[in-house]
Amino acid sequence: MSSQPPPPGQPSYPHPPPPGFKRTLWRWSVIFESTFALSMMQPWEKGLIWSTLIIITTLFWLSVFTYYPGHLAYLSRRFAYYVFEDENADLRAIFREWLRDQIRQCLDGVRGLFGMAAGGRVEL
Repeated sequence: MSSQPPPPGQPSYPHPPPPGFKRTLWRWSVIFESTFALSMMQPWEKGLIWSTLIIITTLFWLSVFTYYPGHLAYLSRRFAYYVFEDENADLRAIFREWLRDQIRQCLDGVRGLFGMAAGGRVEL
C-alpha cells in the first residue's frame, strides 16, 4: 500500500483535532502509539493490538468488580479469626476504636507540645 508524498511545503503528519474531548483522545492515542511503536504497524495490526488491550482490560475490571468484594470479605474473616480468635468479630468497631485511640494520642502529643497538658497557658 503506497501513499503519495505530501505536496512540497505541507506537513507529512495529520493535524490535531480542535481542542476538546477529541483532542484528548487523539493525544492519548498518539502517546500510546509512539510508546509501543504502533505507528510503524499496519492498520489491521494496530486494531489487533487495541482490541486485545481492550479485551484484557475489560476482563480485568470485570473480575475486580465481581470477585474482589467477596475475597475481601473472606480475608477479613480470616484476619479476625487469626488475630482475635473469633471469625465473627466486628472489625469495623475494632478499627474505629483503634483510630480514636490514635487520634487521642496525637492530640495529647500536640497539647503536650504546647504546654496545655498540665493546664498551663501558652504565651508567644
